[in-house]
Parts: sequence; structure tokens; C-alpha cells
Amino acid sequence: MSSGPLFAENPFAGTAIAIAFLAFVVSEYRIGRNRPSHGAVDRDNGSGLAVGAGLVLAYVGGAVLSVVVTSTVIRTAAPGVFIFGIVIAAVGQGLRLRSVRELGQSFTFKVHTATDQRVVSSGPYRLIRHPSYTGALVCAFGFSIAYTNWLAPLMVAFLALGYCVRIPAEERAMAAGLGQPYLDYMRRTKRLVPFVF
Repeated sequence: MSSGPLFAENPFAGTAIAIAFLAFVVSEYRIGRNRPSHGAVDRDNGSGLAVGAGLVLAYVGGAVLSVVVTSTVIRTAAPGVFIFGIVIAAVGQGLRLRSVRELGQSFTFKVHTATDQRVVSSGPYRLIRHPSYTGALVCAFGFSIAYTNWLAPLMVAFLALGYCVRIPAEERAMAAGLGQPYLDYMRRTKRLVPFVF
């Protein structure tokens, strides 16, 4: 019987998760090429560092934990769990990319506001204020499932904590930069989950 998680024991699973992770990194790199418009005000206040740390802990920490702590490796129906995780990750990243596309050049890794910036309330932003963050959390959760270790999903909590720092800071920045239209938008939408939170 294998002792490690499926991606470490099965070459096909290892290749599949490597390809999926590479696709994730490439898509994030493409997103990161967006630059704020001329004259935009940097309002990030270091909140991006909290998210970055959460991403490393969720993705790398989850994988390392899955290999090191073998007593909690999922052995029953591991291939099904693995595939399910990859599908969930793809759905999450799909939502994130759709959200980024909706914002266009207004989407940057660091929080900025510009004088000509408008409140976007179309597409996924119609129901929630931070669909790209919802997508990122779903994607990380999907990868953690694909690690086929019961402990791995717990590492996504670090990314959630990063967004607990980022979201209030971003909303204060948007309210300060965009004024009443953003405050009105906040009143009629939820943060991450439609109609719930």
C-alpha cells in the first residue's frame, strides 16, 4: 500500500497536478501584468503581503504537510478525490479570471484608486464585491482537496486570514477613493458569498 498522497505516489497524478499548478501560475502572472493607470493612488497599505503569505501557506504548505504527515492521507477513492479537487480548483480559477476580465485595467494586485475609476457592478460583481477573492479561495481549496490528505484543506485558513486583512483595507480604500457610489454598492452586495456573507 502506498504511504504518501496520490500526487507523490502516482506519476499520472503528479504530472496532472504539476500541469494544473503551472496553469494557475501562468494565469496569475498574466493577471499581475496589469498596471494601475497614470495618477492612481496606492492604497494597498501592505495588505497584499498578508494575501501572499496566505497563498504560500495554502499551496506550498498544504503540499508539504500532505507529504510529511502520511497518517492522514486519503486512501479510499483517492483518484476520485483527486479529480474532484482539480475540477473545484479549475472552477475557482475560472471565477477569478472572469472577475479580473470584468474589471479590466482596474484590476491590479495592489489596491489603487484613480480619479476616473468607476464602481463595477456587472458580471460576478453584481452579487458580491470580491468575486476574484472568492475564486482564489475556491481554487486553493480545490488544490488542497487534490493533495488527498485530510489536513491539507486546513492550510487554506491562512489564505482566508490573508483576505480578512485585505478585504477591510480594500473596502476602506475604495470608499475613500470612489466615495458615495462605492458606499451604495457596499450596502447592496455581500463580500464573498452571494446573499450570505
